[in-house]
Amino acid sequence: MKLRTQEDFVDAVSKEISWRKRELTEIKSLVEMSEDEPLRQAAMIRCAVALLYAHFEGFIKKVSEAYLNYVGMQRLRNEELSSCMLAVVMRGQIKAAEASNKINAHVQLVEYFRTKALVRARIPYKNIIQTESNLSSVVFAEILAVLDISPVTYAGKYKLIDSKLLEKRNHIAHGNNLDIDFEEYTELHEQVTELLTLFRNDIENAVVMRFFAKPTNTVSTLSV
Repeated sequence: MKLRTQEDFVDAVSKEISWRKRELTEIKSLVEMSEDEPLRQAAMIRCAVALLYAHFEGFIKKVSEAYLNYVGMQRLRNEELSSCMLAVVMRGQIKAAEASNKINAHVQLVEYFRTKALVRARIPYKNIIQTESNLSSVVFAEILAVLDISPVTYAGKYKLIDSKLLEKRNHIAHGNNLDIDFEEYTELHEQVTELLTLFRNDIENAVVMRFFAKPTNTVSTLSV
């Protein structure tokens, strides 16, 4: 899907978060309905916690890729990109130059700076957002950095991500017992859905405020 307008992007994000929240609400209802059967409820809670993590990781990855897709559709030149977006564009060449002892790789990087300022940016969006199948706070912070979204509002969420969400999901994935009661699960459900909403608001704001574009009064980042 090509997300050309703000409306396209907002609609895509809305659909992405809506089906995920509906599914999480549905499984929460099933957990509640099993309250008179402790063993069944314990099993349902295990399923529900695993699903909370899955939707957290899936939403962050899908929406972040949608953002890069949208930025690519804005037809900006390299010199018009923010530093973060320009780094996304050039990451492959920078890594290649860093890994090589040959001058040719370094020359190619220099030539890119000298000749590609006015060229339309090619924003990659596939395989750029790496959750590493373990979306810890460290990995999440790196994704925020790629998108140029401030991590400040998420600092208080890192313990939730690492200890309450990822750690419990890993216990389940490795076949271990999970000691979590209904009240703790309900609180986790609310915290995760709030986290999804917070990320949605921030990334939509990034589109509206054009965080991906360089302020017009700054000197070209590609000038040498």
